[in-house]
Amino acid sequence: KLSFLGSIVGKALFEGILLELPLARFFLRKMLQKRNTLHDLASLDPELHRHLMFLKHYDGDVEDLGLTFTVASDEVQGAHEIELVPGGRDIPVTATNRLRYIHLVAHYRLNVQMRRQMNEFMHGLAHVVPPEILGLFNEGELQLLIAGSEAPLDVEDLRRHTVYAGGYDDDSPAIRAFWQVLGEFDADQRRKFLYFATSCSRPPLLGFNALQPHFAIQQVPDVERLPTASTCMNLLKLPAYSSVHQMREKLLYAVNAEAGFELS
Repeated sequence: KLSFLGSIVGKALFEGILLELPLARFFLRKMLQKRNTLHDLASLDPELHRHLMFLKHYDGDVEDLGLTFTVASDEVQGAHEIELVPGGRDIPVTATNRLRYIHLVAHYRLNVQMRRQMNEFMHGLAHVVPPEILGLFNEGELQLLIAGSEAPLDVEDLRRHTVYAGGYDDDSPAIRAFWQVLGEFDADQRRKFLYFATSCSRPPLLGFNALQPHFAIQQVPDVERLPTASTCMNLLKLPAYSSVHQMREKLLYAVNAEAGFELS
């Protein structure tokens, strides 16, 4: 299953298809085959990171905390104790060795505990995108490639690269009303609309000319129905509403419903 998921992410990367998939820093670093360290633990387990930072700066007697070189592992097989070093159950954590303990705990959580699952995911990903290609990017750049730009939706750029069908063109009254309404949306409403129409709330990194397939608007006959979308085709199915007010009302209802094909 994880191998298949890796293949899906790789296919999306290869085809330039954006995914609504915000990934944590530690996971992006694993995709880039980088070794995670204590600094990256906050993106996986913020509470454990805080506890380890507390231990690092603890002014009291560290031995009073009753820690040993072990870590609790709560997996499918059940909770059990893992030794971080041979004989770790019998080695107390002291002021002298606490830094080693802290880094061993972080290493276990970030690099050891999930090794099998991560290897399966990367096996599927590597079938589509060679790891050396991913190595050309850093974590932030890889996130942009997967999920798109953090820039706000540029309505004019989207309009320039929109395809029309079903009798619509850029001068159709309903289309003019649509672009007016979308232009009046605030940033959050625009993100919701983009998610509704394309399944990703972020625009492509290189603009909508890079969106595959291009965003399209198709006319549908029933003006009583709500706008719907075929997100796999980036296709908005838009009735020819008779006024800007009706266009705004119907479009807002659809994008705020957070529903899928059941609106069709």
